Amino acid sequence: MSASGLKLNMDKTDWLWMGTRNNLDRLPKSALCLILGNYMIGVADAVWILGVLFTPDLYLDEHVTAVSSATSIAH
Repeated sequence: MSASGLKLNMDKTDWLWMGTRNNLDRLPKSALCLILGNYMIGVADAVWILGVLFTPDLYLDEHVTAVSSATSIAH
């Protein structure tokens, strides 16, 4: 990244494992952080990407809840 002049913005950097609930339960505890250069990034419970809330199991229940509660507040 540094060769191209890019810098890691820790305020905007999230990551998460995605898969079935069964496979996610089998992940080793050491897989719960990612080291990029001098930064250690913990795995997120969910991430927003272009207005969509992604969870590790890719179910949309949390996204629907977030969007519907935001809509009900706006009205």
